[in-house]
Amino acid sequence: MKPKNVWSYIKIGTGFRYLQEATRGRLIHGKSFVLENIERFLTTLDELEFHVTRRASEKLKAFHETLSKKGEHAELSKSEADELKTIIKEIRGTFSAEAKGIYTYIVTEKRLDTEKLLNHMEELFAPKIFDQLSNLAQYDFKEAGRCITFERSTAAAFHLMRGIESILRQYYQTICQPGKKDLSWGEMVYEVKKARDPRTDRSTVKHLDHIRSAFRNPTQHPDKIYDVEEAQDLFFLVIDVTNRMVSEMST
Repeated sequence: MKPKNVWSYIKIGTGFRYLQEATRGRLIHGKSFVLENIERFLTTLDELEFHVTRRASEKLKAFHETLSKKGEHAELSKSEADELKTIIKEIRGTFSAEAKGIYTYIVTEKRLDTEKLLNHMEELFAPKIFDQLSNLAQYDFKEAGRCITFERSTAAAFHLMRGIESILRQYYQTICQPGKKDLSWGEMVYEVKKARDPRTDRSTVKHLDHIRSAFRNPTQHPDKIYDVEEAQDLFFLVIDVTNRMVSEMST
């Protein structure tokens, strides 16, 4: 996945317009004049990965090289303006054909901020919590954010369950030292309850048991399918309980 700024698509259109309408007397050198517009146009083709159109722009590149040799105050002649229009007309045909095979997808607005889901997951946790998570848990929560963004909701639920179970294992080992290995989710919650450690909040343990019975177990069932609203609800719940566990482990 590569993010593309919408402005790049607008910029390629304005580039076509400027170069196609360049007339006699237009300055060749200088900011926003002919040479700079050709350079910007070619660069934008590269940015948008219009590879065929870029290869079809060799005449434009050669034209740019010819113009660049002119004096500092040179202006476009009529023959040069006509030549530029012909070159751009040829490129436009290739561009139109290539563009018909390229699609962009716009993500729909969610209750959760899209930019944070994609690139700043740490900002959806309580301050300083995300940095204390294991690398595996960070990975799963980041993947859950991407899945919610692109509405792969059932996949998001799987990653959320993986992420919180990873933290639950740390939580269990912290509270029940020395803890047993390879316990199930339910067994770990039971052991934490039994330990009666003053660091544990009863509501945290209740939430963990609720997540196990209402979400973790059903998510493993092949018939359970989440929609994006359910995935977001689960995200809020999981992040809240993760914040609680990490805070309690730190006390």
